[in-house]
Amino acid sequence: MKVQKPSWIRTVEVRDLIQRRPWSILSWSAGIIALAFIGYYGILSIGNPPANIGAQFVDTEFPSPSISPWFYGKPITWFIYAAFLYWSAGLEAQRIHFLNFSERTRRFLFIVTAFVAFGAFYEIFYNFMIWSVLEVLTQSCSPSPCSPDIIASRWPSLPKPLNLVFVTKVVVLVFSLSVYSLWFLYRIDKEIERRNPTTPAAFSRQDLYDANTIKTSPMTRAYSFAVTTNGQDPPESPQSK
Repeated sequence: MKVQKPSWIRTVEVRDLIQRRPWSILSWSAGIIALAFIGYYGILSIGNPPANIGAQFVDTEFPSPSISPWFYGKPITWFIYAAFLYWSAGLEAQRIHFLNFSERTRRFLFIVTAFVAFGAFYEIFYNFMIWSVLEVLTQSCSPSPCSPDIIASRWPSLPKPLNLVFVTKVVVLVFSLSVYSLWFLYRIDKEIERRNPTTPAAFSRQDLYDANTIKTSPMTRAYSFAVTTNGQDPPESPQSK
């Protein structure tokens, strides 16, 4: 006779998994969504490559406005939202592992992340500057005014123009991930300090200023007998016999 587990046990197991690893489930779900957007619209552009790099992620809307006229967005917008959730939730899921890292490793990760944030911060201003200038220059197109979604840039000497909406949102994503990572590493350091409190050593004033104790020794004052003896040797003191 074959005994089959009731279906309610599976529901309990799934619920227990969600309660034990909520950040991992959220991270993997968001990662699958981000990968689906990149993969689907990337495959569509294989047979019909766009004129500008990244234009296939900007020229369409998901879901279609005819299906959802009040709630839709560009594929690149959905991608950056899902990618941010994937990264931030993934860091929270690996919190225990980061607590076991050495201080040198955590400092190295902090410096690398800060370097990435610095580069992304510069690129944000650079892309917005070019975007604003090109939008002004393309106002004479037909029909006017031109859509900012079609503005592309060839700088610096690119073989194909780069869609500015696409690249700007990607750079903003990189900057946001770097800032969150810095904040996450900062919280890890604070939690380690809270778990391992170090009592400050009590230093005396002597140790603080690195000064040695000066021991005073009795000093005998020297007297000159030049005046009282007129240059003669002083009389010898009588010795007791």
